[in-house]
Order: sequence, then C-alpha cells, then structure tokens
Amino acid sequence: MTLKYCRGCGCVMQSAKPDQPGFVPENVLKKSQVCQRCYQMTHYGKTGKVRLDPEQIENNIKKAIQLSELSVITADFSDLTGTLPAWSSWISDKPYLIVLNKLDLAPERTRYPEIIEYLENYLRDRFAQKPRTLILTSGLKGTGVGILLEEIKKATLPGTRISLLGMTNVGKSSLVKRMLATEKSNQLPTVSKFPGTTLGLSNWSILKGRNTLIDTPGLTPGDRYGDLLCPECATQLVSTTKLSHKLWSLKPGKGIIWGNLFGLAQLGERETVLLSFASPELKIHRTDSAKIGELLTTAPSWLGKACKKCASKLKWQETVLKVDPQTDLAVAGLGWFSIRGAATELKIWHPEGIRWEIRPALVGKKESQEYKKEFLR
Repeated sequence: MTLKYCRGCGCVMQSAKPDQPGFVPENVLKKSQVCQRCYQMTHYGKTGKVRLDPEQIENNIKKAIQLSELSVITADFSDLTGTLPAWSSWISDKPYLIVLNKLDLAPERTRYPEIIEYLENYLRDRFAQKPRTLILTSGLKGTGVGILLEEIKKATLPGTRISLLGMTNVGKSSLVKRMLATEKSNQLPTVSKFPGTTLGLSNWSILKGRNTLIDTPGLTPGDRYGDLLCPECATQLVSTTKLSHKLWSLKPGKGIIWGNLFGLAQLGERETVLLSFASPELKIHRTDSAKIGELLTTAPSWLGKACKKCASKLKWQETVLKVDPQTDLAVAGLGWFSIRGAATELKIWHPEGIRWEIRPALVGKKESQEYKKEFLR
C-alpha cells in the first residue's frame, strides 16, 4: 500500500486512530491533502492533543541529517539564547548554514552588518565547526529568502537533499512557504504560532526541482520557557510584531517582573538603567524587590501569561550575579534585559531548568547611546 503524507505537518495520514498523528476521517482520506489536526489548526486555531514524544522528534531529526548533504539551522532573532546554542552538539562533519530568522521583529534601528558580526563572535565560543555562511531572514516578509536559496545552490550538487533544522516556533515552516512561493507551488506547509506544528519529515522540491528540502519537527530542548508551559500559554510568548523595547531606571531596592515568569532586583548601591526586549504582549511590572518572590509564587492573574496550572509547576530559584554595562541578561524563550547604566549586582528569580546567560549586548554601542539620550531628555 502506498503511504500518503500530510502536506502540512509531514505525518503519514491514517484513519484508524484519532488520537495519533496524521488522522483523517475515512470518508475524506482519499481527497484530503492535510490531516485533521492541520486543518483545524489552520482554520480554527485548535492545537488538539496529538504530540510526538522527544525521542520520536530527535529520531526524525537524526534521520533527516543522515539523508542530507547540507543542514540549514534556523534560529530566532528574538530568542538567540534559546534557539541556537543547543545545536552545537548536533553538528557533525557535514557542512551547514545558519539562518537567523524573524528579523522583522528587530527594532527599527537594528543594523544588519552588526548582527552578522555579533553572530560570528557568538558562534566562535559555542560551535567547534564554523558554518559555511550566516544569513538573516524574515519568513514572514520574505527578506533574505532569495539569498538563502542561492547559498543552498552554491553548497550542493543537483539532486542532493538539505535538512532544515530548528527549535519549535523559529519560523521554519514560514521559510519553507516563502521558498515554495518561488516555485509557484500550491502545496504549502501548515504555519501557526503553536509549538510543534510539524510532526514528521516533509519533502519539498526547491530551486525548480534541483534539490529536495527536508523540513523537520521542531526540537524541544526543555530549557526554554515555552517548553515548560502548555501549548496555549507557550503560544502567548511568541511575538508576531516588533519586539517592545523600553528603558527602565532601577534604584537600589527596586525590581522588575516579566509577567508571572521572571523576576529581577537591583542590589547595587546606585541607580542603573536597563533596556528590556520582549514580546509586546508580555506585561512588565516595576515593584519593590521585597515583593518579587511572593508575586511570582502567587502568580496573580493581572501579571498574566502563564495559567494557574502552568504557574504552579514552576520551581523558583534565586541567583545573585554581577553584570557589566553593554551586556545582556537573556532568558531562553522570554527575551532579554540589556544593562545600559553602571556595573551592578542583580538578584534574579528563575524557574529550575530554564536557560539564561550573560552575553555581550546584541544591540550595538552606538544604538545604546541613542537610547540613553532619549531616556535623559
């Protein structure tokens, strides 16, 4: 029997098990191009309960890498910390490209050459093997997709396969959709904000049939905020508009809470300035440092983003750290604070298992000075 695959998520279509990937009612199986889950996700915004376990996802990704001569690793500009470093352990001796997607979320004054230079330095400390090239894209607007296709063509022979890799919600399916638009294809992947939209391996013809692109399920490393939350809560953290950036002046004894998800307190002896970068839907609240722990534990609804069930599962840890000017405190799956004032000491409240890091400031020094002038007016 010839297997039929869902053109949305890549799963084998079947009509026997409604709770398994690829289900389609038997009366529409022959004519349907997508499974019931993809149809409901596209037309009604329903996530359903069909999921793959992490081992199945990893096996699918390993299979795609083995079948390919080139890998394209996709990361998210708004979540560099949560979507790029984990891939360092997956790189073998095969060549790969790195795509930094969602440039449409970057602030207006972002300078693309500075981002490329930043990425080169960031990768040098984390990846043993250098990528062939770095490409900035926006799957939503199509920016850089033509360059990506040209780089794929340069790096491969006709007839070879390319694996498209990325964490959940980095925009892989949007990139595939843009690439297929150049082929004038009427078969497109399912694109949504819900984590884990792609479940199987989807093969797509690109470069006018020259190569085959294998779209893979999104990897869920378990150390990003969205990995700790239910699909509905995780979806609320995915920004679809430009990141909100706002300056905060923090005196000793004052702090900031991101939703009911993260806390930060100023322990230094003098006032400092922070610049926050996060989804505009994420509420940021300034408060007394003494109140942060209680607010995060009780998770009042007005702070918003994690439902009571998700909030109750978070196990809070406290860490004290020293930070220098022109550095970022980045939290995987959430956003980052950039230190713009004097060096200081901070206390942070973060869930157990969440990835965070101190890194050089992603926004350039010149831009930092422009923000500071605005703040001091």
